[in-house]
Amino acid sequence: MSNLSILERLEDSLSAYGKGELTRDAFVDFLSNSIRALEGVPISVTHELRRHEYALETEGYFDEEGFESRQDLAQERLLSWILELKRIYGI
Repeated sequence: MSNLSILERLEDSLSAYGKGELTRDAFVDFLSNSIRALEGVPISVTHELRRHEYALETEGYFDEEGFESRQDLAQERLLSWILELKRIYGI
């Protein structure tokens, strides 16, 4: 599977997660597996992945507990990152 295909599937999954069609755990698993499946990306991409995973997990817990959550912002930042990865590595 090409990097572009992986990133497009990830983008679709993010949309499904945003609509509540995927649980946070299922999406974070898919996110992690997708990024690790990319070919020819530097280790810095994996470090950035960890930052996005942390943001999604943390904001999700805030939301579940009724605290002010910035989950939409975490999802917007992730989408922006995915689009950047598509531009750079989506061969």
